[in-house]
Amino acid sequence: MASLIGFFIFILVCAAILGGIVGLVSRLQRPRQPRIDANWQPPKADRLPYSKKKYFFSAAERSFYEILKRLAPADHTVFAKVRLADVVYVNKETSERQSHFNRISGKHVDFLICNKDLAPVLAIELDDASHGQEDRQSRDYFVDQALAAAALPVLRVQARRGYVIDEVREMLRPYLPLKPASAADLKK
Repeated sequence: MASLIGFFIFILVCAAILGGIVGLVSRLQRPRQPRIDANWQPPKADRLPYSKKKYFFSAAERSFYEILKRLAPADHTVFAKVRLADVVYVNKETSERQSHFNRISGKHVDFLICNKDLAPVLAIELDDASHGQEDRQSRDYFVDQALAAAALPVLRVQARRGYVIDEVREMLRPYLPLKPASAADLKK
C-alpha cells in the first residue's frame, strides 16, 4: 500500500512539473504586446538637442524655388535639398563600395527636377559666396563629377536674393520642355 501511495505522489509531482513546463513554454511562445504610452517623453536628462529651423529655405533658395515651380512643365516635379545618395548610387561591382557611398551620403543638391515618372532630369545648385572657398570648390567638383558619371546634368546658378524669370528660363531651356511665357511673365 505504501508503494502505491508513493507511486501516486510521484505521478502528482511529475504532473505538476510537466504542467509548469507547459505553462512556461506557452508564456514564452505568446507574442508580447508592446506597452507604448502615447504621451511618452524622453527623460529630461536625455532631452535631445534639436530645434525646428525658422525657415526651410534661405531667401535666395525660396526665390529660385518659386520661379522653378512656375517654369517647370506641369508633369514635372521640383524637389528641394535632395540627398545625393537618393539620386545616384554606387555600382554593385565597385571595389570599396562603402567608401564611395560615404562620399555621397552626406551631400545634397539644392534642387532636383524630375519628370512625370519621378525620374531625375536636372540637378540645380545655387552657389553663394561660400562656394569660392577651397574646400567648397573641392566638394562642388566632386558633386559635379558624381552627377556626370550618373549622366544627370547639373546646372550651377549664382545665388541672389531675387531672380529674373526670363534669365532662369534661358538657363533651363537646354534641359527642360518649359512652359511658354505667360502674359504675367511678360509684364515683369
